[in-house]
Amino acid sequence: MLFFLKLNNRIFCKMLAVTSVLFLAFAAITPVLQAQDWDQINGRDKVHDPTGAWLIRNDAEGSPFILTVFHKGGTLTGDIQGEGAFVPGVLPPESVINSPESGVWQKTGWKTFAVTVLTMEYDGNPPFALFQFDKVQFTGFLNESGDRMEITAAAITTFHPDGSQKDFIPVSTKAHGVRIPLEVLPSTALSLPIPTAPKP
Repeated sequence: MLFFLKLNNRIFCKMLAVTSVLFLAFAAITPVLQAQDWDQINGRDKVHDPTGAWLIRNDAEGSPFILTVFHKGGTLTGDIQGEGAFVPGVLPPESVINSPESGVWQKTGWKTFAVTVLTMEYDGNPPFALFQFDKVQFTGFLNESGDRMEITAAAITTFHPDGSQKDFIPVSTKAHGVRIPLEVLPSTALSLPIPTAPKP
């Protein structure tokens, strides 16, 4: 009887040891599998998530470039070419300049998203009186690789300083964006990707 108790005890201890080793092995495998799925440079969801920095421009001749950053938490910031330019010593509207863009974004599908940004237009001369608010809304989608985006619909709403609506302007032209790639020195590209309309 004592022999069987000792034997059972030994078998139980071995089973416990084997189970512990297997448990540790499975626990170690999980992070490795996740690590293989993770792109350390572009992120796990790059192909269907706009998080990152983008260079955007619409199809209209002479349209400005926009540098836009989609932050992971759902906020967005941007800078429009020429937004801080004004002629000193003149009166509004010639002296009116725009603040950088600030706003929010949200995914609406696997590769689609919606954006709302706000800018302030104000007199570039002291005391920098507020001229109006500009709200820009747009929707878009990412291409297969997640490196390019197409803006599918856009509108601009302007508001008086008291917040009442001034104008609503649908935007008829399409816009396109290119993700700004990470380059690790000493590697550096000899050209910059520029957003253009996709070829038919």
